[in-house]
Amino acid sequence: MKRSSREPKVADKTTRGRSRAHCSPCGHLTNHDVIAVDREEYEETIEDRNFSCYDNYEMLKCRGCGAVTLRVISQHIEDREPRTTCYPAAIARRVPEWMTGSFDTPSIPFSVYFLMSEVYTAVQNDLLRLAGMGIRATLEELMRVKVGDHRTFKVLVDEFQKAGYLSTRQAGSLDSILEAGHAAIHRTWEPTATDIATLLDITESVIETAYLHERRARDLDERVPKRPKPA
Repeated sequence: MKRSSREPKVADKTTRGRSRAHCSPCGHLTNHDVIAVDREEYEETIEDRNFSCYDNYEMLKCRGCGAVTLRVISQHIEDREPRTTCYPAAIARRVPEWMTGSFDTPSIPFSVYFLMSEVYTAVQNDLLRLAGMGIRATLEELMRVKVGDHRTFKVLVDEFQKAGYLSTRQAGSLDSILEAGHAAIHRTWEPTATDIATLLDITESVIETAYLHERRARDLDERVPKRPKPA
């Protein structure tokens, strides 16, 4: 197959408008303002035949949270139908409030916060094996912060449970994450998006139990009127 070089024929800039698109921070389809548009058309050649192709660039701003996304709608010579690509890539999972800055994040150690940021970046870019490894590393770090360093992950989980942060069932869930991390690293296991969603559900729950629920309970206790003492 022989292709010509991509030389734009026209560049069509349009006025602002509105569009429906997936918003990763919101976690679903939302209304967007189209704040900039550009279109590049060109020809590609195969077997001495010319084919018209294009790349349509749309800068979108969510009318809900204000997140900005670049959406590219392309029709290339090898495409039967136009294809859509978004930057950053769209993800259906909504990031927790304590990761977005709308919550009081200093109660979460920075090491845990930044590890989880990298995990969500891996998920967003469909790097699921790396996400599985990162989830395991995050859990290990947050337990170390709470109960100190120990020789093995199993001992670390036991000490974390003894400190009151885990139920027996939750401890079993962490064992599953340990096995998932080992499998991704040593046994070339490729987790699915559903697998990673399950691991993230467990991890987010443990983080909130260890670092957020206790503080929220203290705040609530301070706001609830005390029972009057008997006369």
